[in-house]
Amino acid sequence: MASRGCTRQGYYYGIEGQGEAYWEWVTFHQSYAYEEFIEGLRPQPSSTVGGGLEFRVQPGVFKRLCHRAEVEWQAKGQSAQRFILVIDEINRANIAKVFGELITLLEDDKRVGAANELQVTLPYSGGQFGVPSNLLVLGTMNTADRSIALLDLALRRRFSFIAQMPDVSQLTMVAGVPLDQLLKQLNNRLWQLIDRDHQIGQSYLMDVKTLEDLHFSWYQRIVPLLQEYFYQDGERLQAVLGKEFVQASVEGEADLAISELATLAGDQLSIVDLSGDRFQAALLSLVGR
Repeated sequence: MASRGCTRQGYYYGIEGQGEAYWEWVTFHQSYAYEEFIEGLRPQPSSTVGGGLEFRVQPGVFKRLCHRAEVEWQAKGQSAQRFILVIDEINRANIAKVFGELITLLEDDKRVGAANELQVTLPYSGGQFGVPSNLLVLGTMNTADRSIALLDLALRRRFSFIAQMPDVSQLTMVAGVPLDQLLKQLNNRLWQLIDRDHQIGQSYLMDVKTLEDLHFSWYQRIVPLLQEYFYQDGERLQAVLGKEFVQASVEGEADLAISELATLAGDQLSIVDLSGDRFQAALLSLVGR
């Protein structure tokens, strides 16, 4: 999701080669608070003779970046350098609590220098605060994460949501296995069995160079993720990975007394650890070649 539509292609939307002074990166989590983002009281050693601690108002990451952007805006106006704040896992925090007054100030027409410029009085410092027009806000999230459903509707209205779907064109052939077709096949099945948002990204396979690399990524990254998707649902897991990778694992002799009730679901289907030519052949079978 992005405020005012920004993108990353090796640099930040018009901020190429300008260094970290023009951008900040933060990661939201459940304990992230307004005091860290906008401003809050922080203990510091006292400057008095008796020593001890005193609490002073300290600007948060967003307020500091806004100050740098506003200085640039006041000096150059429409030609001012653009600044950007990247918020990773934006849906992990309590959005309404962290953003506070920012919910309103983010709107394009409420920015400093805009038609309906708006500034608010901050609760800790008592100073006036506005968001300059040359500051962009980029938030990232995983749409498969259920916490996206809790994302504040007020924030949804102030951001443009840009879906970044898997891009198989970035994948190559490794050990005779077409990784692009492999990922495409997996994602087609995931889309049909769950939904579009649970597809697997190309990053799982982008650094794969050898069959050994592919084996590691398959069994240590992709398969565990799919096992989580289909927890205690062995039949659908088998439908995605194929019978070469997911097979029956009933231990001991069959008990005739319960044979009619037994099913090949849940923990009765298990992952088969293949290697070498068998692993390669199973992947090619999954691709359909």
